[in-house]
Amino acid sequence: MENKKYLFVITHATTRPIEVLVFMKIISNMKAFDDSADIAVFLVDEGIQLAKKGVAQGISLEFEGKNVNLGEMIDMIKEFDVKFYVCQAFMPVFKMTKEDLIEGAEERSSAYLGELLLDGYTPFSLSV
Repeated sequence: MENKKYLFVITHATTRPIEVLVFMKIISNMKAFDDSADIAVFLVDEGIQLAKKGVAQGISLEFEGKNVNLGEMIDMIKEFDVKFYVCQAFMPVFKMTKEDLIEGAEERSSAYLGELLLDGYTPFSLSV
């Protein structure tokens, strides 16, 4: 049986939005080709800001000749049942609370990242 579990660890938000956009495009394409793929996004460091209400909606950039809004991309991906986990260790650093999180984002400990890997999720990394 083929493993169809993938883990994306995102560490940036406002300082490298193109990196986030590339991850979002890859995730949406993967789900378009195979909706049964189990995809998890674990947000750490600055990346946790993507799960703060209003932040991703405020990030737009031009890509492939179009203006792309990261908040809209995240909303679309959530509709594909992609799970978003926020590393709670970084929440105090960015002055975030559970009430600040977008709908569907779950607060998790850093140990949960290891649990996902042990559960068979294939980590995906990218250097943009």
